[in-house]
Amino acid sequence: MIAMAKLCRTVLYAVALCAIVSAGSARAQGPQKPPGTPTIKVTSVLVFLDVTVLDKKGHPVVSGLTKDDFTITEDKQPQSIFSFEAPETHVMDRDSEEENPNGKAPATILVLDLLNSSFEDFAYIRYEVKQFLMAQPPRLSSPTELMVIGDESLALLQSYTRSRADVLEALDHLPPALPFKMMHGAFFWERFAQSLDTLQQIALQNKGVPGRKNIIWVGHGGPNVYLDPIALPDKLVDEIKRYAHSTTNKLVDARISLFVIYPGLPVRGGVMSFSASEAGIEIGDDDPFAGDVNFGLFVNETGGKLFFNRNDIDREIAQSERMGGEYYTLTYQPQIAEPDGKFRRIRVTLSNPNLRAITKVGYYAPDANAPIDQRQQKIENLTEAVLSTIPFCALDVSLTNVVQHPDTETAEFTVQVSSKNLVFEPTDDGRSAATLILAAASLDKYGKMLASRTETLTVQSNTPDPSTLPGHVKLATGDSRAAQDQECPRGPGERRWRTHGLGRSGSQDD
Repeated sequence: MIAMAKLCRTVLYAVALCAIVSAGSARAQGPQKPPGTPTIKVTSVLVFLDVTVLDKKGHPVVSGLTKDDFTITEDKQPQSIFSFEAPETHVMDRDSEEENPNGKAPATILVLDLLNSSFEDFAYIRYEVKQFLMAQPPRLSSPTELMVIGDESLALLQSYTRSRADVLEALDHLPPALPFKMMHGAFFWERFAQSLDTLQQIALQNKGVPGRKNIIWVGHGGPNVYLDPIALPDKLVDEIKRYAHSTTNKLVDARISLFVIYPGLPVRGGVMSFSASEAGIEIGDDDPFAGDVNFGLFVNETGGKLFFNRNDIDREIAQSERMGGEYYTLTYQPQIAEPDGKFRRIRVTLSNPNLRAITKVGYYAPDANAPIDQRQQKIENLTEAVLSTIPFCALDVSLTNVVQHPDTETAEFTVQVSSKNLVFEPTDDGRSAATLILAAASLDKYGKMLASRTETLTVQSNTPDPSTLPGHVKLATGDSRAAQDQECPRGPGERRWRTHGLGRSGSQDD
């Protein structure tokens, strides 16, 4: 596992639990409307487009354009531009003490891909990222955070900051590690899922945060999946497509653009050359994921860029940051809002034929007939529960007895939950059981997720009567943070069981 950067002193501890087998949690009852009360439903969709304009030489154009110079179509239908922002509104003063006032300035998310990169490539990635940072001024031009995706989890080494020294310190404390899963082909599907989960987690974490965010992913990204209906079951193909669609929409909704930089020597042969070549292909009006799923397509979908067959990573990072930082923002309200699940192709053109617009190529409309994706729902619910500042009282969960062990980077804690809010189902051997998901995450003082881990817990009783549950159950949990208990009100006479966990913790200042 990857050692975490230091945690801030003011931190919270969050644990989210949800029942898989059965949910017996109480439901909140809202006030009842009197009969005959009219209900007015209003649906309004506003699409944000962060548009980088390039001239014939590929240089960004940052002045001299107005709203009238742009034309937007969705599925070939002209759209009225609702609002317009010029690039100068997205620039921050280098000497400003503010981290990101009003959210208009873009933010940079550096993701170092240890999961899908060789040991040699990752060493080169670290070196080049450090070279890029060393070339920046002490006060970074945009808020920057540093993440690493490894074999076990996604860790936030440094949350948003404009201090170059802080990001360099976090990078220096990242220890070398072998990419175990990449070295063993049996983990292909796991790496694919982890890579897409990482994009979704970053999108969920930035959901509702104003302004543009640019993910600069240094590494090969997730393995490419060939959606061959002959080799793969139709059900699996459909599930992969749905997850790719939802990942795209989450990135688009969070105003995130993806830039991917392949490290090392020229890309030849294998799946990586396919991804690189596909990244520059005009998709037309078709579903981008109709054939295969690769990171090059997510780059196209979000208006980013893929760099390959070059080895100047530090310059490519700088170019990505510049492309993602010098842009116009346009919004429009789609004329067609049918929930048919189809791909909506967006095109932005300029009145000057010598200029080219780079932005996201579209999004997927909601699908009213799509089956519920249980896995995706769990990920979203748990992520939102962990990041929420509101206590969730349905299962009456509390966290106590947190003991940190900085020497081993672990923490021990106790989770308490009222068994009356769980529904136990009988098992074949005459007992009863309830299955839960336990998700723990580390947050910094700003509420940003530093790292997370999820475990599955099964609570069993030796008889069909759950009142005979044992006093406690032990399990290994994920990563942790310093504790600040937040408990829900309890009624008298409630039976409790306990879980004791051991998880990772960042080093402390005190």
